[in-house]
Amino acid sequence: MSVRLTFGAHLLAMLAVLASALILPGVAPGRPVLAYLAATVVLVIGLLASLAAHELAHAVVARRHGATGEEITIGFLGGTAHGRHEFATPRGLWRTAVAGPAASFGLAALSAGIMVGLAVLGAGQLPVVVMATLVWVNALLTVINLLPGAGLDGGRIMHALAWARSGDRARGAVVAARVGQVTGALLIAGGVAALAFGYFDGVWAGLLGLAIIAASRVQAREVLAVTAMAGLRVRDALAHPASPAVAVPGWQTVQSFLTGGPAGPGGGRSMGFSGMPVYGTVAYPLRDFDGRPAGMVTLSQLALVPPDHRDSLRLTDVATRVPDLVTTTLDEPLGQLLGRLSIRPHSPAAVHTAGHALVLDDDGVPVGVLTPADFSRSSQPGRLQGGRRAP
Repeated sequence: MSVRLTFGAHLLAMLAVLASALILPGVAPGRPVLAYLAATVVLVIGLLASLAAHELAHAVVARRHGATGEEITIGFLGGTAHGRHEFATPRGLWRTAVAGPAASFGLAALSAGIMVGLAVLGAGQLPVVVMATLVWVNALLTVINLLPGAGLDGGRIMHALAWARSGDRARGAVVAARVGQVTGALLIAGGVAALAFGYFDGVWAGLLGLAIIAASRVQAREVLAVTAMAGLRVRDALAHPASPAVAVPGWQTVQSFLTGGPAGPGGGRSMGFSGMPVYGTVAYPLRDFDGRPAGMVTLSQLALVPPDHRDSLRLTDVATRVPDLVTTTLDEPLGQLLGRLSIRPHSPAAVHTAGHALVLDDDGVPVGVLTPADFSRSSQPGRLQGGRRAP
């Protein structure tokens, strides 16, 4: 199982370096420059290792409960891989959810022990400050992740408990979403109260509460959508099933594609002056010379290319790369795929393809793209029959 650092993780590391450069000389003055550099390296490595250990603990326990292993990705706000696991029982869900905070708590305790040992040995203020910072980082990871909100480990624990009590996975998820909204409201109230008493740090609690409420509402709508799409597979939702030959050559220039070149939109048909393709398609699968997937490009990505660069840039230069895409097969259940789509974009380009899935055939050749509109259309019959509303 590999660990991949995304652009967000590199940005987080750069911010940690900047913070260390500004804070460490003031907290532990009079040290050589090399000492501050060494302390900064330890802090950055410790920060990223803490995030990776949290996610690795999730992944290890998830594998023991039958989940398939995936690449662990570390971003600005932590990891995302464990959120894609599907479990047959609530026991697997809560054990996997608990594993991450348990690992962070263990690292906080270990860092605290090292900090005390360094202080007793008289190692100096700088090493003690470094270990104290790692204690704070892992303690914060533990506390925040245990909050019962959507997308957090505490929310998954609540989901597992409600699932075990009701025997219904979907009902458990809805209960967890409602608890998450209550948690968010309490955090907002606490933040407002702190601000009223002159503590500006209360703004962070308020922002966290808003994020939890928003995520909880999204979770509730997702659960109802998954329920509405029960029994449907990807092939049932694909609006225009295509042959592998229809996938757009990734080596084509943006200008050639937009002007309806040999493999332009609409199978070689020209585009109107507005740049919209004939069939209203908004996302296109790309292939390489061997017919393998080369990424996905959307009209929003093409619109960002300056006109004077369209002749020099190829579609693969502006598209979302395959490692940053969610891929699926024609026979995957729609509900399972929708759960895998609930991940944070790993790169700036992936923001344009969030909510999209690249469809591959049994040979791994791209045959289409599922868009949010396809999911919405597929869920309508089930929602009309169920008649339930998201909380």
